[in-house]
Amino acid sequence: MLIEIMVIVRCADDHERAIERIAELGTPPEGSEAEVELHALIEATEKWEARHDDDDDWQ
Repeated sequence: MLIEIMVIVRCADDHERAIERIAELGTPPEGSEAEVELHALIEATEKWEARHDDDDDWQ
């Protein structure tokens, strides 16, 4: 069964929590739910960072 997880980073606090969770997950087993969560978190944080790349004080 394919698991899909959607993560949205809406503010700096969300971003901080997502970064912490990425560190907690480390390198999960391939095909695991944790791996799906990791990729969703990475994608969400990258989108957040792309939108706020020019802001010096977003954190």
